[in-house]
Amino acid sequence: QVQSALRGDVEAMHGLHEINHTVERATQLANQMLSLAKVAQLAQEKAAEPVDWATVLRGVALDLSPLIADKALDFDIDTLPAPIQTHAWMLSELSRNLLHNAIRYSPLQGKLHVRLSTDAGHATLVISDNGPGINSELRKRLFQPFSAGQAHSGSGLGLAICLEITHTLVGHIELVNRGHDEQIDGLDTTVRLPLATPSAKVSANP
Repeated sequence: QVQSALRGDVEAMHGLHEINHTVERATQLANQMLSLAKVAQLAQEKAAEPVDWATVLRGVALDLSPLIADKALDFDIDTLPAPIQTHAWMLSELSRNLLHNAIRYSPLQGKLHVRLSTDAGHATLVISDNGPGINSELRKRLFQPFSAGQAHSGSGLGLAICLEITHTLVGHIELVNRGHDEQIDGLDTTVRLPLATPSAKVSANP
C-alpha cells in the first residue's frame, strides 16, 4: 500500500486511510497473539486471591460504553457478586472479547443484555444480542484460531482466546442461536465458571 501510494497509483488521502486500516488490523492481531501467550503464562501461576467477576464485568462495560452509545443500543447489565479464583486479567480479557464482539455484531438500536448470576458452585455469564447469529458452517470451526470469516471475531483469534481462558479456569463456553436457521433472532453467549471456595478472600481491586 505504501509503494502504491508513493507511485501515485492511488490518491494520497485514500492511501493513508488504507494504510491506517491495515496498521490497526495488524496491531489487533499482534495484541491478540500476545494475549494467547499470556493465557498460557498465567495458567502456570496461581492467583493469590479470588477476583469478583461482577466488578470486572462492569468495568469492561464502562470502558466499552462509547461503542454502545455509537450504536444506540438498548443495553442493560445485571450482575451478582461472583468470586473467581483467577487473575483479574483473564476475567477482563474474556469479558472484553465477548462483549466487544456482541456490540460489533449488534444492529443499530439493537438490544444487548448482559447477565451474571450464580448458583451453589458456579457463576454464569450470558450475553444476549440480536445480531445475525452463527450459521452451521461457521459453527464447525467456531473456536479455531485464524478461522477466516469466523463469526463474532475480527481476526479469528477472539473466540480462541476466550476458549483458552475458559478451559484454563475449568469452565465451559457455548454460543447458541435464538430461533432457528430460517429465522435467527440473535445469539446467546454463555460462559460458566466455578466459584472460588467460600473461605477465600475476594480482591477488592481486580
